[in-house]
Amino acid sequence: AFALVALMESLMTAKLVDDITDTHSNKTREAIGQGIANVVTGFFGGMGGCAMIGQTMINVKTAGARTRLSTFLAGVFLMVLCLAFGPVVSQIPMAALVAVMVLVAVGTFDWHSIAPATLKRMPIGEITVMVVTVAVVVATDNLAIGVVIGSITAMVIFARRVAHL
Repeated sequence: AFALVALMESLMTAKLVDDITDTHSNKTREAIGQGIANVVTGFFGGMGGCAMIGQTMINVKTAGARTRLSTFLAGVFLMVLCLAFGPVVSQIPMAALVAVMVLVAVGTFDWHSIAPATLKRMPIGEITVMVVTVAVVVATDNLAIGVVIGSITAMVIFARRVAHL
């Protein structure tokens, strides 16, 4: 389940960045690269990972980043910050870090997508997937379960639509 959620988040992040920067990324290469990296990391006792929308939006929108070099430099900066200034960084209140992430999330969200006029134009199947996914995440407090149930809902709706053609 983790690999599926991680892959979906990475591909969603790549699509979002493509839209913002008017570029095109190779999603197949993204998926293969992430899979290989996660398998190799497992051999060394590490944890799997994926692209994170929050950090990516900070890079793209705040810093104006346009290439993958920005991700590398952000990682190096965070490593130096933690290693050289660990005691100072540990004094930052968790509430301040949460506030930064909330502001990034609010700034990233496309509020137009849930406007009544937009929802009226959307197919009922897409609205159903959106509502089911959000409801499951809120009810279970587990993003992975929400994404899996939302994906299953989308598959069922797609299968019903194709069966009626």
